[in-house]
Amino acid sequence: MNSRTLLLLATVSLATVMARSNAEIRGSEAPNSPVTVEDKYFDMGGYRLHAVMAGKGKPSVVFEAGMGDGTGSWEKVQPEISKMAQTFSYDRPGLGKSDRAPAPHDLNQSADELHALLQKSGIPAPYILVGHSMGGLIVRVFAYRYPSETAGMVLVDPSDEGTDARLHSKMTPEQWDSYRAWMKKHLENPIMRLDMEAMTSGQEAAAAVPLPSVPKILLSASQIEESSKVFREVAIELHKEWVQKTPNAELVPVPTSEHYIQIVAPETVISAIKRLATEIGR
Repeated sequence: MNSRTLLLLATVSLATVMARSNAEIRGSEAPNSPVTVEDKYFDMGGYRLHAVMAGKGKPSVVFEAGMGDGTGSWEKVQPEISKMAQTFSYDRPGLGKSDRAPAPHDLNQSADELHALLQKSGIPAPYILVGHSMGGLIVRVFAYRYPSETAGMVLVDPSDEGTDARLHSKMTPEQWDSYRAWMKKHLENPIMRLDMEAMTSGQEAAAAVPLPSVPKILLSASQIEESSKVFREVAIELHKEWVQKTPNAELVPVPTSEHYIQIVAPETVISAIKRLATEIGR
């Protein structure tokens, strides 16, 4: 088991999220909303990526979904933020309405691909980067590689590259074997395999330091269910440690939600983005 495998653990409900269409994103806006939503496709050199663009205003807000997810993951957040800022979400290669890429990506390539996509879209920098789960790793690498284009970061229950080692140290041999068997079965889902092929490891995120000195909010899902108790406790522990060692980072526990904060408690994500936008605009 390498560290990329653990990125899957908190994504049990991904298929449900991916089943939501972009029409649902538009439908979540208030009637007669002045916000214009655009579905667009961008040629990335032999394959096309699908994006949803909406709103006006700065700083621009860029959404990066978790493993197996796409634009539908942000259906309860993007419409609200689009009322105050230019927003951008997209489907990574092979997901949603996007084509497969010719070859798998690592985190560095995923960050560079997002940067190229934003340039093609005309969405102006600097960006507030919002990353959920595995998307949190991608936006961390993006911020490291493009610091002058990063205005702030909101990490929504992000994955951590140290999860495998920490989890293994806290599990009994029986628990670890059971977990590995569960993971093997879970990977039979073709949606999961797409992002697994794209993510070779989480080590690119570990190397992406120091991050730019911009405000950062980490929303940590703190509702603990017995079925995911060990993983959730490890995630919370790693979130606290990341904030402690990262300048200008703030930890915000979300006790009403497990992993999908943007679906279960979207107001928390919306509030964090608005707070950063206000702070950046001062």
